[in-house]
Amino acid sequence: MPFSTTAMYAGMTENNQWRRLPSAVGSLLDCLGTNRIPLTLASGEGALLFDVDGKEYWDFYGGHAVTFLGQGHPKWVEALRAQAASLSFFTTLADVPVRTRAAHALARFTGMPVAWFVNSGAEANEAALKIARKVTGRPVIIAMENGFHGRTMGALGVTWGYRDGHAPPHGEVRFVRFGDLAALEQALGPDVAGVIVEPIQGIAGIVEPPSGWLAAVADRVRANGSVLIADEVQSGIGRAGHALYTHHLGVVPDLVTVGKGLGGGFPVAAVLLTQPMADSVKPGEHGTTFGGGPLACAAVEATLRIIEEEGLLERASALGERMLRVMRVPGVEATRGSGVWIGIELDRPAKPVAAALLARRFIVGASSNPRVLRLCPPAVMPEYAVDQLAEALAAVLR
Repeated sequence: MPFSTTAMYAGMTENNQWRRLPSAVGSLLDCLGTNRIPLTLASGEGALLFDVDGKEYWDFYGGHAVTFLGQGHPKWVEALRAQAASLSFFTTLADVPVRTRAAHALARFTGMPVAWFVNSGAEANEAALKIARKVTGRPVIIAMENGFHGRTMGALGVTWGYRDGHAPPHGEVRFVRFGDLAALEQALGPDVAGVIVEPIQGIAGIVEPPSGWLAAVADRVRANGSVLIADEVQSGIGRAGHALYTHHLGVVPDLVTVGKGLGGGFPVAAVLLTQPMADSVKPGEHGTTFGGGPLACAAVEATLRIIEEEGLLERASALGERMLRVMRVPGVEATRGSGVWIGIELDRPAKPVAAALLARRFIVGASSNPRVLRLCPPAVMPEYAVDQLAEALAAVLR
């Protein structure tokens, strides 16, 4: 179906012409489309995407870091088909075996004892913030400058920027500089319910804190009687090369939020809880109509099985090491990150470079740092495609 930021169409007329939707819809798309990728995609296979004209593109963006498995993995497709054929949906008011299996698989994969399924990363963060405030009886959340946790109202309150005239945050929020332990210590106090932090800041440009910082944060937070919330919506479930990057750093948060690649492309996210956090939640305090739906849980179960059976954590780590190495071409000032979650800091604005790479059939992401490209390809990206991207980047920067 033809689709662009200036025209949206739906349905066929009797004359076999596309019917244009009302201009208000087009205006909305124009408003939302500032950072759109100027492609109309028709299909995908593994790490390749194909547009409506049959042109192929290497996907180094992963659909906002979602497609960790790549496109159309046959085991994932079959799991969804089989579940849709048997039970497409029922709420959490009744037990569904696939939900139980998916929860156990996620707990085993991540090492967190309790998993609660929701629909999106923002919703998971909303729930985590609610739990932290309730279990401590305190109002204040500490969040990080340049952090991103979602655009719903509670999550937006702890997100740096992006508010653009929306109402003030729900509850008091204090922002401190990411990686600054002294600033965090100064912000802590008896009114602080919790601290929410990404172990690697994604939207900010794949920003890593100093070594040992997160462990020190965990110590200070717990000494203060507060709750540590790790937002691993982007970095978790293999994206940074580990089931949970916080655990790789030796930190076990009280609450962890995951999403993005959790369902292999199917919309699903989860809050992971330690047992004391889970024990604090009473029935009915949190609810979501579609969270834990059978199709979503089938996608989670299949995704985790594929990651484990095909060694995709190890493959992601190896790809990350390769990207960190081969992307250091003239014009690149720094490479950073872990797994298939890499930032490339340039000596010039990133968006024109991303556009030039797209013309060479490579899809990459930008970030809120205007000089940083984000690479978040599927873990099934072949190594030779990484090398081809490095060659294209060198040519564009020349």
